[in-house]
Amino acid sequence: MKKLIVMSLAALFLASCGGSKKGAWSDEDKEKARQEMEKGIRETGGDPKEMKELLDCALKKCEENYENFEEADNASDQEGEKILSDCMELLMKDALKDVKIPETPAVDEESMETPSMEEEMYEEEMYEEEMSEEEMY
Repeated sequence: MKKLIVMSLAALFLASCGGSKKGAWSDEDKEKARQEMEKGIRETGGDPKEMKELLDCALKKCEENYENFEEADNASDQEGEKILSDCMELLMKDALKDVKIPETPAVDEESMETPSMEEEMYEEEMYEEEMSEEEMY
């Protein structure tokens, strides 16, 4: 829950990222953006070092989507949340790409089946017939 809160608040501060031109921000603009994102994470009790990959991704996406720091700073919260969501999705896919899920062995369905009503009735009839024959003797 704490991480969700941190990420949600980080999304609000993502709008503070900026740069020089789309795809090629100045080092100064990148540093401003990183500082703003780290500040937002710290304010929610998070550790920016633990979220380095997420911050790197968000900074890259801001650089790709906005001309400069000022433009990104004026972006809506929804745009910042979209960037954050995209980065979390990419990081999850990357983390899970090498996870191997074992195949579930096939279940022998016949051994798991319960007797049908017809089979149960037949067995009961056979038992009753055997009992009747024994009584005859």
